[in-house]
Amino acid sequence: MTNSQTVHLIYGATAAGKSTYAKALATEKNAVRFAIDDWMHSLYGQDKPEAMSMEWVMSRVARCQSRIWTTCLQILATGTDVVLELGLLREQVRDRMQAMVEEAGHQASFSFVDADLQVRKQRVLHRNMEKGDTYSFNVTPAMFDAMERYFERPSQAELGRSLVIAEDIKHG
Repeated sequence: MTNSQTVHLIYGATAAGKSTYAKALATEKNAVRFAIDDWMHSLYGQDKPEAMSMEWVMSRVARCQSRIWTTCLQILATGTDVVLELGLLREQVRDRMQAMVEEAGHQASFSFVDADLQVRKQRVLHRNMEKGDTYSFNVTPAMFDAMERYFERPSQAELGRSLVIAEDIKHG
């Protein structure tokens, strides 16, 4: 007997509220949550170069995502849903993730978490100072700007397949 579980795929720009949303969703769905920031910090935080490049970061993100997915397949086989907060910064990556989920016989459910740029910048500053529940590592202004340029906002097709979680959005 094969179970068809749901893989909740959370995406959005830096400090949009993905971690807060993913934690609440995992609790609501009694699912197992995986967050890329936790894995990146734990596995590579001590090894990060002084001048980080997107190539350095994204190659390690890809390794983490691969290992997380292997673990998720085992969890899904037990009949438990998963919540994946893996960055998913590009549409191509989100499409590939959906294909992997469906090829494994499960359902993909996307949530796009969004917030105004100034709100997100303030959240990063606050998170860096407070080091609270959603803190994994300091996000410098340079890191924030690099991730902002790298993130690909969802297309209309993607928005059509996603639950949109947003607050006072003013993109310019």
